[in-house]
Amino acid sequence: MTTRLTVFYALSIFVLLSVTSAFLYWGLRHNMRQAEEEFLGHKMQVLTVLLAKEPPDRTGVNQEVLEEAEISGRSLSPFFLRVLDQDHHVIDETPGMATDLPVTAFPESRSSEPHNRRYTSARGLEFLLASVAVRADRPGSTTWYVQAASNITSQEVLLAGYRHDIGIVLIGGLLVATLVSGWITRRGLMPLEEITRATERIGAQQLQERIQSGAWPQELDVLATAFDQMLDRLQDAFERLSQFSADLAHELRTPINNLMGEAQVTLSRSRTTEEYVRVLQSSLEEYNRLARMIDNILFLAHADAAQSGVNSVPLDVRAEMHAVADFYQAVAEEEGVELVCEGQGTLTADAMLLRRALSNLLSNALKYTPRGGRVTLRAEARSDGGLTLSVIDTGIGVASEHLPKLGNRFYRVDPSRTNNPGGAGLGLAIVKSVVALHGGKLHIESLPGAGTVASLWFAPEGGAKQPA
Repeated sequence: MTTRLTVFYALSIFVLLSVTSAFLYWGLRHNMRQAEEEFLGHKMQVLTVLLAKEPPDRTGVNQEVLEEAEISGRSLSPFFLRVLDQDHHVIDETPGMATDLPVTAFPESRSSEPHNRRYTSARGLEFLLASVAVRADRPGSTTWYVQAASNITSQEVLLAGYRHDIGIVLIGGLLVATLVSGWITRRGLMPLEEITRATERIGAQQLQERIQSGAWPQELDVLATAFDQMLDRLQDAFERLSQFSADLAHELRTPINNLMGEAQVTLSRSRTTEEYVRVLQSSLEEYNRLARMIDNILFLAHADAAQSGVNSVPLDVRAEMHAVADFYQAVAEEEGVELVCEGQGTLTADAMLLRRALSNLLSNALKYTPRGGRVTLRAEARSDGGLTLSVIDTGIGVASEHLPKLGNRFYRVDPSRTNNPGGAGLGLAIVKSVVALHGGKLHIESLPGAGTVASLWFAPEGGAKQPA
């Protein structure tokens, strides 16, 4: 990038210098040529007036030629005049003119308009030539030819020197522009080098490092901020993954230890058939617990990777609530808990996933609601066009310090509050993933001793999508 920007800047400056120099050179050359042409035209105008008289003022012509010879002899740019008759014989000319400027060197002119051309003599001198035909406005008048020349060798030398100076300026300007552009580019990209060094320091053990220093240019400040935000997300994901791995190992260790302990005690001496059956039944419960845990973990992994195969269709929410409630009705009656459904509405969602989320919430509500309590499944339309599905219980409730952590994987409130210490703490995590797959979120409100309200908030548009 440094090389490309340096080349770009240097070439831009070189092109600018070239265009400016060319414009100045063209302007100088044009003005010098125009001045010479105007001077030649003026002198020929004087001779034209003298020769157009009747009879021609030969004395005036001779004086004009000699006067210009005297003046040009003292100048660095000699000027020459020549007058020819109609047979192209020389009538008068500046002394020494024939040495470098023969008659045939001039452009042939048969009109009163001057004809110009450039000419290089045998000695390498540069001349600007002009010729014009002079005829009086009377029938039978004689035609005269005026030839004028100006030595522009000094001007050409001046222009050649100017071109040489321009070349030096362009080469020097290119070198200076390259050096200055390189320095400016490296200094301008220095913040990128600092960002690179900062990112090289970041690793799995240094995810708390940040590159934002508050001193970046405005253009790079946005990049640094976005990079720091990415690091925040990576750090959060890494910490959750580390915590998940530790929790998973802990949760798997308990049933494995139970199975190993039972097997070791059973094998310590001979047992009756009934004892072996009881051990196998107890082991089967642990196996079922492990199977459910593995199934839940796989579901969460697929949900995180958006591989759950969400098949969203329009659903009658009241019918879905009744389907879940009917499944748990026997359990509710056995626990002495009233189970009711309220509200109605439609929702675009995956029926199996929605029922799984409601089942997990309803299962938790029944576990933590004492006999004589009530669990309500309620559907409510919101003012923004969305829909809220809530599971409301009159159970023991949850302390406020636990509410922000509900939905985290393997997180369980103090086991002393639960009648099901064998739970793995994945139920609410699954609910949270299900509602997130539908573009919604899980919201829980609770007061100890007053009950809990677990709500699924679905966006107005519905559909299966990952939330931003």
